[in-house]
Amino acid sequence: MIFHVLGPLHVAVKGTSVPVGGRRSQIILAILALEANWAVPLDRLVDAVWGSSPPASARTQIRICVSALRRAFTEAGAPGLIETHPSGYRLRLAPGELDSDVFDTEVARARTLAAEGLAAEAVTELGRALGLWAGPALAGLDCPAVESGARRLEEGRLRAIEERVRLELGLGRHEDLVGELAELVREHPFREHLHAQLMLALYRSGRTAEALAVYRKVRSDLAEELGVDPGTELRALEQTILRGAGSPDRPDGRHPTPRRPLTGSTRTSRYPSSRSPESRSAGRVR
Repeated sequence: MIFHVLGPLHVAVKGTSVPVGGRRSQIILAILALEANWAVPLDRLVDAVWGSSPPASARTQIRICVSALRRAFTEAGAPGLIETHPSGYRLRLAPGELDSDVFDTEVARARTLAAEGLAAEAVTELGRALGLWAGPALAGLDCPAVESGARRLEEGRLRAIEERVRLELGLGRHEDLVGELAELVREHPFREHLHAQLMLALYRSGRTAEALAVYRKVRSDLAEELGVDPGTELRALEQTILRGAGSPDRPDGRHPTPRRPLTGSTRTSRYPSSRSPESRSAGRVR
């Protein structure tokens, strides 16, 4: 069994999808999954579904939805997943049964590999973790409480991408990264670190004018939309490029040689179209 939150909410038991009901039941299940193995107060579920104007029957309707979810899981062969607690409900999941936990575990493993100097292996592990994503987290559930959790998950995805790009730049794969980074900065126009990575990839590819054009655009966008100047990272990188002082972060202008070629693509600017199998390695459970 695996719960998917790294994309549209989806639950599968032994490869078979479990029906999780309509919008109300999906919001309840999404909140429970975001706080897996923690008790979620009933009042919080009410707020998530109805906001500040719940009906008098809100608590009863939550209980009806939970009962329907329990029945669906039991019929699918996975009983006992939603436990009743004095304060509310808890979704009880074992290691490896929540894709966001598997993602966190694989990212942590990649960082350990990177710290040990195994950059190419870390890149492969990060690519595997990012391959778990099947679209925006919990896509389609327009509920503030769910959207808040989804933003947290999305931030983790972007940080993993930035970490992979950093490692690939260190392996001298700058030319291969330009297209992906150009798409990412279009999707995230105010994420300065991605712009810095694009500038660096362009500069190391001998495309100095384009690197400086990226800086001018993000500087203009930040000023017009937010009324701020670029941060220290971008300003320092622009000055390095203007001075022509070799390759930034490598004063001699040389690039490291990759340890070994990638065995498969790790580009992740778009979400993958297929889900990871249930046999993935275990994730953390709080």
